[in-house]
Amino acid sequence: MTVKILVADDENHICLELAYILEQMKDVELVATCSTGDGALENICKLKPDIVFLDIDMPGLNGIKLGHHLNNIEKTPYIIYVTAYDKFAVEAIKVGAKAYLLKPFSEEDVKEELNTAIKYFENRENVINPIKQIPISKNRFTRISGEINGKFYMLDQEDILIIYAKNRSVFIKANNKNYFSNFTLSQLEKRLQPDIFFRCHRNYIINLYKIKEVVPWFNSTYLLIMDDNKTEVPVSRTNVKQLKELLGL
Repeated sequence: MTVKILVADDENHICLELAYILEQMKDVELVATCSTGDGALENICKLKPDIVFLDIDMPGLNGIKLGHHLNNIEKTPYIIYVTAYDKFAVEAIKVGAKAYLLKPFSEEDVKEELNTAIKYFENRENVINPIKQIPISKNRFTRISGEINGKFYMLDQEDILIIYAKNRSVFIKANNKNYFSNFTLSQLEKRLQPDIFFRCHRNYIINLYKIKEVVPWFNSTYLLIMDDNKTEVPVSRTNVKQLKELLGL
């Protein structure tokens, strides 16, 4: 398959450099370059690229705001943020970006991210149009049950803020409420979508897309401030490296 790519950056030399690298790769097509966020949104809606190299600091819509707009269109592209700043990593994760490329980047950096993106599309196509029959998972129901006062509520995974263990019980925090769960953390971890959730501590599973702040803490660990502005979650030392890789820190 040929992957269509759009580049959006207000620095012309970045656009030229990416275009040069893309010309050397097989099965990719550069469909447009844009210097503003508004122009990028218009061309993405019109040309429907598979991959977008997206700068964050641009005239008009910045890259983060544009990313939120792209989540509402029919065909959301695979977003690779290209920026000189690493402080936007958490926002990029929330938007749903698949990669975060820091300037100045090398040709090898770009090709590595592109190869990862191409494999993503190849795997997705195999799922949508399988060449051979793939066994259907027995556990296709993705909602998670939580109990309050004897009533069970079915929770969409995207609405879950954190799941935590306290006093030998497990609770699910979602929609500003705390639900009791009959499952252990390990059992729930197997049911959760791995691209959304991360077990940052033996007592906590977090929704990566609902992290608001990552605060350096003692002993080289982190404290996570979640979207509700009041929930604080510790990150154990053994999980710091993996979290930093996930968030691009």
